[in-house]
Amino acid sequence: MNSSNLSTTDNTRPTAAFMRPGDRAKARVTGGVEFRAGDGPMIRIEPDYALELERAEMSMVVSWQEEGHPMNAAVPLVQFEEFVADGRIVIDA
Repeated sequence: MNSSNLSTTDNTRPTAAFMRPGDRAKARVTGGVEFRAGDGPMIRIEPDYALELERAEMSMVVSWQEEGHPMNAAVPLVQFEEFVADGRIVIDA
């Protein structure tokens, strides 16, 4: 992903606000992240996990490795931005 597409909060942390659908980025979890994938169960991503991000139209597709198993989920964009604003997810610049 072109880093010029990343907006920042307080000029310190990149956000996904200007990522376009199809753009990709790397990120890391710095605080526990919990969300519900659709009508399914709650999903928790533990701190220190590395993330691969792909922007979809209304969500952020998040991929990570958990105990050697590939995982992925679509997080609604509004909720993903809350995780970034709270500092629980940090997008690599």
